Amino acid sequence: MLKNRFVVFGLFFAILMFLNYYFTQSLLPSPDTKNLWFYSGLFMMVFSILFIDPYYSSPKNVITNTIPLALTLIPIKDIFADTKIWWISFGVVITLLVAALISLVINDETKSENHVQNRLSVFLKNSVVLFGQGKVLYSLVFIASLLSYYSIQNDYTITLFFFWCGILLINPKSLTNTFSLTGKKLSTNAIGEVFSIQSKQVLLAKVFRDKTNVNKFDIVEFQYSTQDDHTVSIGFIFDTYFLNNEKWIKVLKLKNDIQQNADLNPNIIYKVSTQHNPHADLNIDKFVGVVVEGSNIENIRFEYSKQNENLEEGQLLVVAVGSKSIFYQVVEGITAIENLESKNESGFTCGEAIQLGEWQANQLSFIKYGWVPNINTPIFLAEQNFAINQYAYPEYQLGVIPGTNLPSVINLHDAVSHHMALIGVTGSGKSFLAREIINQLQTDTKVICIDFNNEFVTTLNPAPLPIINAATATQIATHIDWINNELDKFANQQDKPQIASRQENIKTLIKTEIDAFLDDQTSTIKVFELPDVSNTTGILDYTKYFFKVVFEVAKERLLAGNPVRICVAIEEAHTVIPEWNFAGSSDKTSQSLVNTISQIALQGRKYGVGFMIITQRTANVSKTILTQCNTVICFKAFDDTSFTFVGNHIGKELVKTLPRLKQYHAVVTGKAIKSNLPIIVDLKR
Repeated sequence: MLKNRFVVFGLFFAILMFLNYYFTQSLLPSPDTKNLWFYSGLFMMVFSILFIDPYYSSPKNVITNTIPLALTLIPIKDIFADTKIWWISFGVVITLLVAALISLVINDETKSENHVQNRLSVFLKNSVVLFGQGKVLYSLVFIASLLSYYSIQNDYTITLFFFWCGILLINPKSLTNTFSLTGKKLSTNAIGEVFSIQSKQVLLAKVFRDKTNVNKFDIVEFQYSTQDDHTVSIGFIFDTYFLNNEKWIKVLKLKNDIQQNADLNPNIIYKVSTQHNPHADLNIDKFVGVVVEGSNIENIRFEYSKQNENLEEGQLLVVAVGSKSIFYQVVEGITAIENLESKNESGFTCGEAIQLGEWQANQLSFIKYGWVPNINTPIFLAEQNFAINQYAYPEYQLGVIPGTNLPSVINLHDAVSHHMALIGVTGSGKSFLAREIINQLQTDTKVICIDFNNEFVTTLNPAPLPIINAATATQIATHIDWINNELDKFANQQDKPQIASRQENIKTLIKTEIDAFLDDQTSTIKVFELPDVSNTTGILDYTKYFFKVVFEVAKERLLAGNPVRICVAIEEAHTVIPEWNFAGSSDKTSQSLVNTISQIALQGRKYGVGFMIITQRTANVSKTILTQCNTVICFKAFDDTSFTFVGNHIGKELVKTLPRLKQYHAVVTGKAIKSNLPIIVDLKR
């Protein structure tokens, strides 16, 4: 556009010199005072129309024009043949100057726009900007000189008058696509010119002033000036902003087309008509943003720009790196401000996503990719439907990655043998998932539920029977009460042989019940209930005996060549394996029980015994046992202890998502999870 204005300015000089030579036989006007005044008015009018008026928007510009013009008029008053013309010219200039000053002085930003003072300021501003334009002021100089020094009957004067009229018809905004030194004419689809190339795929362009139909996600094409072939780059506008009263666009290149007769001016951006959808393969509707600074191998940051504002935490993104498709999962979104120039700022949204890696369909898992994508690499929302290979028990689908059918698969044998923890607040879905896993495990695993509140087991269908029948439980309770009463005596008064005998009886009674359950082909799940024991110490002793015998039975069967897989599901785990600070009054006995279960957690895997720990808060549960859980499924959580414990498994980025996880969404990780990486999973059924 600026080039075109210089072309018009040059044509003006050429025509003026031709007219002057035609009428006066001289290329340049004579240096008389009247000629200098006359031609300077004509020159300044053309210069103002082409290079000043397009940016004319403030009373300050009127002041800049009128002050030198007023100072110039004062000393030449006497040379005017008719002083009335001088007074009219001088009066107009002074009026515009005073009006511009008043509009600036009375403007009060502390008052509303509708206040009479500010309304008057706006009226004066609009008036002086309209009448104080260069083409108005310098036309006044031209006409005043014409009427004062030249005859209206003179052919040269009449010619210059019509020349002036023609100049007034120039519209600087229409000069955008008029001239080109290359001989090409810009098509009506040309919307802007490349200003800078920010990366291989992103460029910055300035929109032509006469283009108003430029919007985000418009498809565009362009050709670099450095390209000698006919390669045309295809992309779209992914961001727009205003700077210094000009519209700027960021263009993302997505592919190249080879067009033998591409009639495109280099470095000009052309809007592509989408009437016939010529570039449907661009997947603009799935575009999410571009990689920005601060990204690393583990997670990427991206500038968010999506056609439909529907991106959510946990959704799957894909980035093309060479021939590979690398997947990331959204974990965070933050707002930010970009400083453009001076005090200009542009707000935008920045997202964060953790790397899952390259999807391996045959393994139902992701393989980590060992590098970070280039800056400004485009990011897209992953497809919803993938081809999934078949799998069968002991592999089990926990759920899917949100927004897709990609499964999160767990190996239930590994989950049991290496222990598993389900953590989350009430109502988040942990007990529901535990029941589903238990139903699956009954295929080849004996399940023992420890639920002292009877809230969990009653929801199982059918409800499991007690692993120790009532009559046996009564006998065991009687023995425990007797032993505890005996131990309350002084050491020299205790019947130690009888204590040992009764302890063996307790173990025998429990072992008989456990063996019966393990040998029963019709029963795969039982519940361990507490008997009517006289005190808390007795309850803890009863529980400790039970866990010891379970471990011993599993060990004996393995050594005898008859191994069995046992899963002990502990609901409300803090009631069975509390942390020391929450053990209560029976501190020694609680520690003894926790030590017993800890020993099983450490060695149970060798003998087929594993735990499923279900708890609301990790703060209340023994860390000795929790740290042995190699598979963790964490639902919504709020306490710092859970964040610290789970953070060791899933990392600081995913920990931040725990308080805002949706119901039936969880972060899963660990040895038994096929993905090998922490991931947010939708567990809804």
